[in-house]
Amino acid sequence: MSVTNLPRGRFTDALIAVSVFALLFVGAVVGFQAAAIGFGFVPLELASGVWRQDPWFWLSPLASLFLPSDLLSAVFNLVFLLIAGRYVERAIGPVGLGVLFVVAGYAGALGRLVLTPHSPIPSAGMDPALFGVISAYFTLYGVPEALPTWRGFGRAGQIASLALFWIAFQLILALAAGSFDPSTGLVSPIFGLVAGMLLARPLLAWRYRGA
Repeated sequence: MSVTNLPRGRFTDALIAVSVFALLFVGAVVGFQAAAIGFGFVPLELASGVWRQDPWFWLSPLASLFLPSDLLSAVFNLVFLLIAGRYVERAIGPVGLGVLFVVAGYAGALGRLVLTPHSPIPSAGMDPALFGVISAYFTLYGVPEALPTWRGFGRAGQIASLALFWIAFQLILALAAGSFDPSTGLVSPIFGLVAGMLLARPLLAWRYRGA
């Protein structure tokens, strides 16, 4: 992966443009917490039947991807999306990247709903979709040698080992901060990661189906 010579990716750039606009608008007008409460996906609301009164509820997992939880994490996410997204888009095309991004986002919401159905915490941030894009990159291009992985278990095992390292890192940060929500901090990204890993090769085959 070359950071200084990235391939072109119009859909990746469009995602970043929308995300930057949302970041500036939410930060300056709405507020991060207010936006998450108003538009973020909440498993408890689905379990309690709110979706019957609000037909737009089904779009909340998608809206959550563009609701920044805070400035710092949003900037880091955009940097990683720019790098990994362009490479993945080069492999599976803009339509494939769009499908991957949306499905991974909804997979994160599904994971929260299945494992933490009574969580009242709203989703905010593109972590599940970003993890889907990153795992798709690793699946298509391989895991860089510099990253700590179990090299003897194939790409799936290497991605799983990276996920375990990331979970351990998140737990350390949680202990240091004194607060941590496993529903949004672990479940959602991991389900997005699995979705990206499962979709990468089928989307690659679909793009070149006529070749």
